[in-house]
Amino acid sequence: MTPGEQPNRPDTHFGLIPPGGQAETTTYTSTRRRMVWAAFLVVVILGVAVVIVLPKLVAAPESAATAMQTDATTLSVQTALPPIPVQDASAVRGTAEMALQDFLQTRARLELANAPMWGEPEWSLALNSAEKGNRLFGQRQFAMAMVSYTGAQNILLSLESESRLRLDRALVSAQQSLEGNDSGSATGFFEIALAIDPHSEIAGNGLQRARVRPEVLQLMATGNQAVSLNKLSVARSAYHEAVALDKAYGPASAALQQVSEQINELAFQDAMSRAMGALEANQVGIAEQALRQASALKPREQVVGDVQKQMESLRQDLWLADHRRQAAGREHAEDWPGAVDIYRTVLAAVPQAAFAKQGLEFAQDRARLHRQLDHFLDEPTRIYSEQPLANAEILLESAGMPPLEETLLADKIHRLQSLITEAQTPLTVTLQSDGMTSVLIYHVGRLGQFTRHQLELRPGTYTAIGSRAGYRDVRQTFSVRPGVDLPALDIRCEESV
Repeated sequence: MTPGEQPNRPDTHFGLIPPGGQAETTTYTSTRRRMVWAAFLVVVILGVAVVIVLPKLVAAPESAATAMQTDATTLSVQTALPPIPVQDASAVRGTAEMALQDFLQTRARLELANAPMWGEPEWSLALNSAEKGNRLFGQRQFAMAMVSYTGAQNILLSLESESRLRLDRALVSAQQSLEGNDSGSATGFFEIALAIDPHSEIAGNGLQRARVRPEVLQLMATGNQAVSLNKLSVARSAYHEAVALDKAYGPASAALQQVSEQINELAFQDAMSRAMGALEANQVGIAEQALRQASALKPREQVVGDVQKQMESLRQDLWLADHRRQAAGREHAEDWPGAVDIYRTVLAAVPQAAFAKQGLEFAQDRARLHRQLDHFLDEPTRIYSEQPLANAEILLESAGMPPLEETLLADKIHRLQSLITEAQTPLTVTLQSDGMTSVLIYHVGRLGQFTRHQLELRPGTYTAIGSRAGYRDVRQTFSVRPGVDLPALDIRCEESV
């Protein structure tokens, strides 16, 4: 195959075709002299190419004018070079073929690295230089073809060495475009960066952000318009969607935070207003619920703590007032033990409650007085004895006159007074005997012998003993009770011994 012929290989898309291995019709006889001469000519040609042409190719021309200058220089060199003898052309051709192979390998490597996407214009310059080398090779200008191939190779090597720098530049340009909301340019730059480094997280994330930027901007516009119309909930929803699409987009996060703070402030003010209104109406439950809402919105707000203290003070006042009413109800019902329990409960919670201290002392005194009265009233016969009667009289004197509203106490005092009066009022007791039995009543005295005898005895229980010489003594216990008629007692000794 001769240079310029289209080979059956994938790189024909770029118009780069390696020279064929067409058999030469001339048979070369290798002699020492000819080999020395051929080597000398190759050295001369390469020297001229290196000095004149190669530096311009390595410089990677960046414009059409530079490329044209390179072509002109190459042409002048080609014109200036003397014809190469046929016997020496084989060595130069081999060198050109080696240069072409180096270029093709480098090109294949860079194609795998996506250089056609990120390597312009150097990539096209390298392919054009290689294509020129193909034409020269086909014209059997092997030295100049080798220069073109070498220039193309150097361009690609330089491009390969700059991949990291180009990646950094692409990322910087992409970020600048994204910050300027130029999503199209940012997308292109991020795609270039990903072509250079497919594993770049910065480029991958940036490309995603660039693609959704138009939608984010539309959501921002919707949110801004809603704010202007005081539709804060709508604005917050729009900003929230924008942040969900691009968490790194600062304006969306700032707008979301600002509108959220406005909504929270309005909700906070509403909760505090409801709390204060409830406190004024003594509605502690409603105030507590509103304060919980306000505290959830602004946990560290001083005013919340102040109102909470007011609420706790009101709660305590209401609680004390309620227990005070309960105690007053017990006192009105003269349920003094119940009143004592309430006052003790109050003092356990609020030791400084003055009404409970005073009320407890009074209720305890009244409860004790009722217990003492009940001690006699529950068993009236207690006062029929001298000492209990004296104690009842002392108790009655200390009780004094009860208030009009304490009807239960007044009734008990009146009943005790009646019991004392009855206990102090003697009743007539009639005794009968046989005139021969001596009668004695303990704690009263000897009555002697009689057939009928009456005496005055205060209510109580008495024991009468009858005795007679030669007869067994008799004993009889009887009780004297107010309002109870006692039949005549017969006391006589009739059983002889």
